[in-house]
Amino acid sequence: MTQENIFPFIPKELLQALEERFPKQDFGPGESLRELDYHYGQRSVIRFLLTKTEEQVENSLTSITNT
Repeated sequence: MTQENIFPFIPKELLQALEERFPKQDFGPGESLRELDYHYGQRSVIRFLLTKTEEQVENSLTSITNT
């Protein structure tokens, strides 16, 4: 595993707390671009962490079957 692939373990509780704190939202035409950017930036971090969590689970399952 290369250095760039190493990422700290992400607790399920952290992901749940972030999902509750920064839920997905629908926006109307009156929302400013700044508000949209801010919200989607938050959601981008959550999506990144979810992706890393999925990779960690997949890698842990793969390492079990390769042993």
